[in-house]
Amino acid sequence: MAFSAQQTIPHPPAAVAEALFSEDFHRSVAESLGGSLVSFTRTGEGDGEVTLTIVRQGPTDRLPEMARKIVGGNARIEQVERWSAAATDGSRTGTTTITVPAAKATAEGTLRLAAVPAGTEYAVDGDLQVKIPLVGSKVAQKAEPMVGKVVARAGREVSAWIERGGRA
Repeated sequence: MAFSAQQTIPHPPAAVAEALFSEDFHRSVAESLGGSLVSFTRTGEGDGEVTLTIVRQGPTDRLPEMARKIVGGNARIEQVERWSAAATDGSRTGTTTITVPAAKATAEGTLRLAAVPAGTEYAVDGDLQVKIPLVGSKVAQKAEPMVGKVVARAGREVSAWIERGGRA
């Protein structure tokens, strides 16, 4: 199931990247959703290439009911992001792989932080696959509209994080 979502964040790409690359930011977001940050690894610094490996545990109450029945009350989410070095305007591109083992779900996508007059456009495009016999495509179909909500929330969280000076 293909997905695509964009959100404009009223801050420059370098500030957005700094938030997105911060362990404290990811911990804050996980906890604000009632979950926890299990582990966080970052390789790369500054304007160079950056790879993030993020593992979160969180409640499934926002998932479609069909998915909650399969996953249960809590889900482990494993995410790897690989970001390019920053362009002269701070823009970056990247890839992401998100896996929810209990749901046999994997999302593969591209990421983009692009400088725009209003700040930064944060965009995610990709494909979601749920490999559960008989119901996998239905679960993916119900989950696809949530991508826009997740990207919109990420944009709000990044903006609030930056405005608080990088603090929870």
